[in-house]
Amino acid sequence: MTKFLNKNEQVYDLKLTSYGHYLLSIGTFKPVYYAFYDDNVIYDGAYAAISESQNNIHKRIKEETPYVESFVLFRDLEDTINDEGASSTGIFDVDLTPTKTIPAADTFKINRMLGDAWLDGETNQAPAWKIVSLEGKIESSQGWDNVFSSSIPQINMTLRYILGRREQGFTPNPETPDDLELTTRPFIDGDIIYLEPDDALIYVEEVNTQLLTKNFDIEVFVTGAISDTGTVLERKYFQNTIPQIENGLMMSSTPQLVSPTAYTTSSVEYYFDVLLDQDIDQAAACMGAETFNKQSYYIDLDFDCDTVEEEFSAYDIYGAATEPEICLD
Repeated sequence: MTKFLNKNEQVYDLKLTSYGHYLLSIGTFKPVYYAFYDDNVIYDGAYAAISESQNNIHKRIKEETPYVESFVLFRDLEDTINDEGASSTGIFDVDLTPTKTIPAADTFKINRMLGDAWLDGETNQAPAWKIVSLEGKIESSQGWDNVFSSSIPQINMTLRYILGRREQGFTPNPETPDDLELTTRPFIDGDIIYLEPDDALIYVEEVNTQLLTKNFDIEVFVTGAISDTGTVLERKYFQNTIPQIENGLMMSSTPQLVSPTAYTTSSVEYYFDVLLDQDIDQAAACMGAETFNKQSYYIDLDFDCDTVEEEFSAYDIYGAATEPEICLD
């Protein structure tokens, strides 16, 4: 039963969700970040048919706003029991469980945290996202997530990869190593199998806020799994590097990469690679930025697209050794 908190006796209320209790039970609960929310505050009384002066607004928000105890469960207990075991984890994924692979609906309910505003910016502009597709086509978009019934913008893109066959006489471009990675060795008939990619190149920027070194967190989910409660999302993890520090001990002096043969179906790298910033193809990024900047979109890349490679001029070491005479005028 939900109850209101007495602000004179209870300054704050801390509770663990069911997923938090689960992480605590397996020894992986490590809280690092915190956030503030104001979902219970009505700033403009017109939305609640209230007419009041400025002084009354301040008093109502500071002194008369009620606070309820923390909510930790946003679904029926029967649905929680039926969803157990719906994940298709492999037999080698010893560190992952169905509970960690398929996130509960509670994870996506508390998502309207207060952000950082840009103090030097316009007062009537809220933090927003600028998303431009430099390669690939955005087919549709929507501002509501139908799976978890939450206000999470959705941008839909369809990427089509073509598997084909060509003769062995194909000469790959030395400047694009993908041509070598996406082809097989010649078969007995002399033909090779190649994969024609349809990669997405997306420019993402958070505007009207502070520009920090790490403004984004990338998470990968696979949709389409069906359970008794409907469509669920299956989480995939990045496993391309081995942690240098484990339990406070440094295991290696430099970052160690995971062998591609060690990837499991629970890792992102098993399906595709996610390249960021300096790892992407600079020529493709600059070409896309030039196209969109002409249409009044301002795209600021982390590298200089105006740099032109200098032509190589060889010096003839066997040339004439005579020096020209100095003219004395």
